[in-house]
Amino acid sequence: MRSQDDQVFHLSGDKLTPMPARPMRESIFGKTLEDALQTMLEKYPQVIPGKQIDPASDDPPRFVLLRREMPVGGWSLDHLFVDQRGILTLVETKLFQNPESRREVIGQVIEYASNALEYWGGGLARQKATEFWANHNPPADLDEMLSDGLGLEIEIEDFWRTVEENLRNGKIRLVIASDELRPEMRRMIEYLNSEMQNAELFGLELKCYGDSTESLVMVPRLVGQTQFAIDKKSSGKATVKWTAEKLKQVYQGMDDQVIGQRLQKILDWALQKNIFMVTVAMNPGFGLRSKTGERLASFYPAGEFWVYLSEKQFQGGIEERDSFAQGLKVLGLLDQNLNPSEVISNRACKKRIQELDEDELKKLLDLLGQHCG
Repeated sequence: MRSQDDQVFHLSGDKLTPMPARPMRESIFGKTLEDALQTMLEKYPQVIPGKQIDPASDDPPRFVLLRREMPVGGWSLDHLFVDQRGILTLVETKLFQNPESRREVIGQVIEYASNALEYWGGGLARQKATEFWANHNPPADLDEMLSDGLGLEIEIEDFWRTVEENLRNGKIRLVIASDELRPEMRRMIEYLNSEMQNAELFGLELKCYGDSTESLVMVPRLVGQTQFAIDKKSSGKATVKWTAEKLKQVYQGMDDQVIGQRLQKILDWALQKNIFMVTVAMNPGFGLRSKTGERLASFYPAGEFWVYLSEKQFQGGIEERDSFAQGLKVLGLLDQNLNPSEVISNRACKKRIQELDEDELKKLLDLLGQHCG
C-alpha cells in the first residue's frame, strides 16, 4: 500500500482528489529509474525549473539539450544543456541508495566541471552537440533548435561566443537529478552552492503523481537555491561593447604588462589594417575581420586566442581554410592531427600570446594578415 504522506491534490469544483506519489520506474519513461529520468530529461527539458533557479527574473533560464552522453575526458556526462544566456548546464542522474553513491556523484559532477573547459572549449562543445543531433533519430539542425527553443534574437555565432566566454569564466550550472534527494544530500548541495562563486550546483527531484501510467502529474523540486546564494551570485557583470578606446584603457592597467603590451600591439596592428571587430561580452576582447566579413580570430585578456575555421571565413573556400590551418600547425598553435573540416566554428590555440616569442608573434600576424581584410 502506498504511503499517503507524499501526495498532491487535484481540486475540481468542490471535489478534492488525492494523487499519490508514483515511483518513476513504474511510469512510462523507461525500464529503470535512471533510464526513466534520462529519457524524460531528453524529451522534456522544460522540467528543469528555470523559475526556481532564478525566481526573481522576468526571463528565467530555458533549456535546449545539446547532447546525451557528452564525452568529458575518459567519462561521459548524462546530459549537457544550454540556456538562453549561453550557460552550459551539466545534468547527471543518479540513484542514492547508500552514502558512498551520494558522495560519489558530488565528486563526479565537480570533476566534470573542472575538465569542461579543456574538453569542451574552443568550439568542441558545439562540434560534439552538432554531431549528436545530426545522427539523432530524427536528425535535427542544432542551431535551428537553439533559435526555436531559446527564442534567440542574437546572431548564432554571438551566442556561441557567449557560451565560450561563460565556460572560460567557470560560469556553468551543475544539476544532480533523482526521484528523491535525502536530507544529507540536500545539505551538501546547499552548502556547496552557497560557497561557489561562479558555478551553481543544484539537486533536482522529479516526482510523478497519479494512479494511471497514461496520465501523470510531474512535479520538479529544486534543491540548493537559497536566498543567500542568489544574492551572492546576482552581481554578475553586464555585457559591454568593447571599443578600441576601452580596450586600450584595460591593457594599460593590466597587472601582467607582458600580456597587456602584446594585446596592445595586436590591437594597434588590427586598427592600422582596418580589420578590428568589436566584441560585446562581459570581459574585454576583440576580433579580426576576414576578407569575407566574418570573424577570423578573437583575443582575450588572459592571452587566449581562438581562430575560426568555418569555410565561410575564407574567400578561397576549403583550400584557403586548410592552408590557414596548416600555417597555424607550423607555428605549433593547432594539433598536427586536427582535421579543419571537423571544426564547426572555432578552436582555441594551444599557446597564449605571452608564450610566443617576437618572431613567432610576427609570423602569426603575417599569417592572419593574409586572410584578413
